[in-house]
Amino acid sequence: MNSLSTDPFLDVVDVWKHYQAGEGQLEVLRGLSMRVSCGERVALLGQSGSGKSTLLNLIAGIDTLDGGEISVNGENLNGLSEKHRTLFRRRHIGFIYQSFNLISTLTAMENIKLPLQLNGAVCEEVQQQSEQMIDKVGLAARADAFPDQLSGGEQQRVAIARAMVHRPSLVLADEHTGNLDAQTGARMMALFNEIAAETGQTVVMVTHSEAVAAAADRVIAIRDGAIEPRTRTGGDGLAWQ
Repeated sequence: MNSLSTDPFLDVVDVWKHYQAGEGQLEVLRGLSMRVSCGERVALLGQSGSGKSTLLNLIAGIDTLDGGEISVNGENLNGLSEKHRTLFRRRHIGFIYQSFNLISTLTAMENIKLPLQLNGAVCEEVQQQSEQMIDKVGLAARADAFPDQLSGGEQQRVAIARAMVHRPSLVLADEHTGNLDAQTGARMMALFNEIAAETGQTVVMVTHSEAVAAAADRVIAIRDGAIEPRTRTGGDGLAWQ
């Protein structure tokens, strides 16, 4: 396990979120609170519809909450406008999607370069960091390939590289091995953990797989929009909250 700071890097306090469902409301998150330390790798474990992905979108500032507070590295996201949430996310957060979300008209290398370019990095820095990252994920020979010319595993490696190339302090991963077979998924998890450990990044990953969760420092179970108190003993290898 990593050596972790005792101060919360990510602080989620009494968060509520609902969506309109016909004439009524569907409560997705119901007073959820959690804290994640700097450099910690946390897995959010739960079934589909439990609120995991909604929570990740709120942490990223993609969506807005209906109650409570979320702070990332001391920055209260509630107090930011949509524009400033976007800038904060671009600079400090990396997001890995289950469906990869690569830009189809850009090559693998161009996809990886994009976060650096959006953040205003100079050309030399963009080129150097992108070349280092594409080499790290083993795709230097596929740099000029477009997403539809890549396998699922290769697309996910590009997605990991793109999310981490600008060295964000927080990496969010939403079922990032969910569209891969077990063997490819295990390789992606090993690569993902290696890069995160090298840079000391804080990681929150959503999964419904206990095998994926086993790679985390700590597991938080979510059920019906709230933290599910769980205590595990035995040899499953999971450090439950």
